[in-house]
Amino acid sequence: METVTVRATAPSLPGNPMLKQTETIKGEQDGIGDLVHRLIDDAKAYATAEVGYYKAIGTEKVGALKVPIVLGLLAILFAHAAFLVLIATIFVGLASLMSDTLAGLLTLVICLVAAGGLGALAYSKATKGLEDAK
Repeated sequence: METVTVRATAPSLPGNPMLKQTETIKGEQDGIGDLVHRLIDDAKAYATAEVGYYKAIGTEKVGALKVPIVLGLLAILFAHAAFLVLIATIFVGLASLMSDTLAGLLTLVICLVAAGGLGALAYSKATKGLEDAK
C-alpha cells in the first residue's frame, strides 16, 4: 500500500466547505522539520488562545470590582474625614471645654456611620460581583 500525505497549503476559498486548501502528495511523509514547524505553530496558536482567555477573565473581574472599589475609596475618604473631625473635636474640647465638643462628637459619629455604611455596601457588592464573575 502506498503512503498518502495530505498537506494544508492555504486558507480555503469562499464557499468551499473545507477549512483549508489541501494538496495530496503520494509516496512522501512529513519530515521532522515539517512536524516541528507544525508543532511550533500549534503551540503559538494555543498560547495566544490561553492569553486571550485569561485576559477576558481578568477584564470581567475588574469590571465587576469597579463600583465596590469606588465605594471603598469613598469609605476611606469618610473615615479620614472622621479622623480629622476627631482631631478637631479634641482640640476644640480641650480649648474651650464647652458644648462644641458635643457637636464635634456628633459630627464624628455621623462620618463614621457613613463610612461604615459605604464600607459594608462595597463589601457586599464585591462579593456579589466576584460570585457572578465565576
